[in-house]
Amino acid sequence: MIKINDLSKSFRTELIETQALKNIQLHVTEGEFVALTGPSGSGKSTLLNVLGTLESFDGGDYLLDGHSVKGLSDKALSALRNEKIGFIFQGFNLIKDYSLFDNIELPLRYRGFAAAERKRRVEHALEQVGLAARRDYHPSQLSGGQQQRVAIARAIAGQPRILLADEPTGNLDSLMARQVMELLEQINRDGCTILMVTHDPDQARRAGRQVQIIDGHLSDASMYDPLQSGTTAVA
Repeated sequence: MIKINDLSKSFRTELIETQALKNIQLHVTEGEFVALTGPSGSGKSTLLNVLGTLESFDGGDYLLDGHSVKGLSDKALSALRNEKIGFIFQGFNLIKDYSLFDNIELPLRYRGFAAAERKRRVEHALEQVGLAARRDYHPSQLSGGQQQRVAIARAIAGQPRILLADEPTGNLDSLMARQVMELLEQINRDGCTILMVTHDPDQARRAGRQVQIIDGHLSDASMYDPLQSGTTAVA
């Protein structure tokens, strides 16, 4: 599903070049739940953004479902994101003046779905995250954990095949974090592939596989095919 080969990325200013990702090798099969771990500044979020086609890369290649994203136009990348990828962020990114229903519906409007289909998808997503009875609430009326569940509902309403989560429990207490992780685990059991950046070792252990990134390198540089190995080594 996801194959990254020898991928590298640098950030440049007039005086400094910083290599954020260095010869990354990563293969993820459909239905996996992968945790991306490592210290702050190690490249985790940069890698997640590259996977989500939100950032470009300098070298190597990224294949999604066997097709390279390298060289695709902005329009083609946007279409790819809309069709296959959902995003969950640490800061929720909800619109405070919109109801929960409207927050979840807005991306579906941009994608051009008819009103009846938008309504069906939003209501189903709210049911999945346990907030159907609060569809007319506003974000300020919810706890942090509930707001993150709305953010998850917004992501899954688009029915993505891949869900990218950047520190989804980072702003939550332990109880709310556990509830969000249980929800992500259920979404994964339903067939969605999840890649999650986290600093929390307990949350990382709940994923099916862990990838550690340090100074732009993966912790194990050997090629790894999860279909042909019984180990948890990664590439």
